[in-house]
Amino acid sequence: MATNSTNTLAGLLMLNDANMADIYPTNLLDDAPVLARALAIPASSGGTLHKYLRRSAAAGSAFRKINTGVTNAAEQFDDISLNCEYFDPSFDRDVALAKGYRNGLSEYIRKETLAALKSGFANIERAVFSNVDSGFAGLLQFSDYVIDDSATQIINKGGANGASRSVWLLRWAEDGVAMVAGNDGRIDMEWEDSAPTIVKVSASGGSYSAYRVTLGGWLGLQVGSKYDAVRICGLDGTSGKALDDDIIADAISRFASARQPNMIVMNRTSLKKLRESRTATNPSGKPADFPADAFGIPIVSTDLLPATEATANSTTTPTTTTTTV
Repeated sequence: MATNSTNTLAGLLMLNDANMADIYPTNLLDDAPVLARALAIPASSGGTLHKYLRRSAAAGSAFRKINTGVTNAAEQFDDISLNCEYFDPSFDRDVALAKGYRNGLSEYIRKETLAALKSGFANIERAVFSNVDSGFAGLLQFSDYVIDDSATQIINKGGANGASRSVWLLRWAEDGVAMVAGNDGRIDMEWEDSAPTIVKVSASGGSYSAYRVTLGGWLGLQVGSKYDAVRICGLDGTSGKALDDDIIADAISRFASARQPNMIVMNRTSLKKLRESRTATNPSGKPADFPADAFGIPIVSTDLLPATEATANSTTTPTTTTTTV
């Protein structure tokens, strides 16, 4: 997926602390490979609420005879709104540990902040593809990608319960799938280096002083329409339930012709199975390389995509408010 530094999540987020101005999330997404390539947009309100219009019915038109009228319906839109959720990688550290660091207190806090943000971004990527309880609405929280009898954007291979994997085909775009950053992408950071800010009670019942570093920002996920993502699920690697190019081609066919996917997301096991399928059909008998793309669409492999999914998922959490206008 072609992106530049200003339309990725890493390019949009900014740590809001003058004393730590050399820390930016740009360098912290190495272990969240999907987020590192994901398109990101600021919340439309400038705060934490994101709203957009989804076209739901085309304007009418028809051929007509002379002196014969037609009735053309007006174009219709759904008014979609979603709330960003608070991303909190805050931490506290024992004063003795922080002040005892050989490179000094500020460098210790910097190092720990980097570690907290890096771990946090990995958890955000995990939440994009998994049901979580934090309120963040990942892909599985949108009804079009939850398995049911009417789902058109799901290819369910019916693999073993608790031992299946999913592969996602996504169209990252401003009007498609996009990470939404609230408050213009600002991650706030607060800490006081002149004195410890909290007292911790240890498991033994004693107490000790600690520095508190408060970090936080607002993030959400936009799914423009159901034609911007297709989920292949129920892949357990057995006969007929292992990933191959035919299954990917089926998934691609479910996108709109003019709005094709620009990323295929899978874990390493699915990538291995796709390679094996290509090796088996290679006329030269030479083992295939690990795939970098399928039908020209880049493949992104991530360890944060679950490898032990159930064969069905459900949701009870409404993720958007929709009003037809």
